[in-house]
Amino acid sequence: MPILTTRIVRLLSTVWLLGAVASFPLPGEAANVVALKGADVDVYEEALDGFKSVENRAQVSEYDMEGDLQRGKRFLARLKSGPKPDLILAIGIWALQVVVEEIRDIPVVFAMVLNPSTVIGHEARNITGASMNVPIEQQIALLKKASPQVRRIGAVYDPSKTGFLVKQAERIARDQGVRLVSKAIASPKDSVAALDAMQGEIDALWILPDVTVLAPESVQYMLLFSFRNRIPLLGLSENQARMGALFGLSFGSGRDIGIQAGEMANEILSGRRAEEIPFTTARRLKLTVNLRTAGKLGLQVPKEILDRADVVIR
Repeated sequence: MPILTTRIVRLLSTVWLLGAVASFPLPGEAANVVALKGADVDVYEEALDGFKSVENRAQVSEYDMEGDLQRGKRFLARLKSGPKPDLILAIGIWALQVVVEEIRDIPVVFAMVLNPSTVIGHEARNITGASMNVPIEQQIALLKKASPQVRRIGAVYDPSKTGFLVKQAERIARDQGVRLVSKAIASPKDSVAALDAMQGEIDALWILPDVTVLAPESVQYMLLFSFRNRIPLLGLSENQARMGALFGLSFGSGRDIGIQAGEMANEILSGRRAEEIPFTTARRLKLTVNLRTAGKLGLQVPKEILDRADVVIR
């Protein structure tokens, strides 16, 4: 009986090993990748082109959800009923949402997603990817360089949306010798009282990538607060800089985010587990500087910042 048991164990181990090997493409064999797009958006196409430029060994099949979550779920249900792909590329937050709900046994790489942890959660699982988030260190450093008076940076946030990000920012701010003054809000209408409570307590204001904070009424009041108190405001897009923020700092290229996702896919298709690969932030950034706002605030934007700016509004 012990001999028979040993043989069974060896046989099962061999079967498992063959299954594990079969889950990755063999050397020289093209990987099967399914690219699920949340919608037909130009920047998503740029990300897909970037992905393909790196992951050129793969056969990439594309599917467009057309902004319809149920359509995406139906597609994934059909996908699971047939031969499984080696990897799924989820482009955009809608694609990531349906993949998180439906897929557990196929490696997933996402691209063009803001705050992916709010969708995926914090547990290790079969998903990694390239986010649109700008590194916090660079945002805080930019505000510090804007004026030597910046020692206290204000931010309003919804704990259910960006509480995790604020915790990171508090630590990073301390490391850079400044303090983050944050006020929690539950709805956009709370932002007025939260900002008024920070009057006289902050030297700069920072718009977080938080859907509650990004409501038009919240952004408009942050712009007004900046001008009234003559403090710099850091936005997260060129559009916010054109609206009156001193700076807009955003991801610089959908294609580069796609390239980052392709690099991660290469690692996974070479045998590394998705959960072993940390999410990335944008490595190419786009900086917009509004010199008209600088004049109204009485600030002289340092040459170092102007030299690295992609867009200067005069």
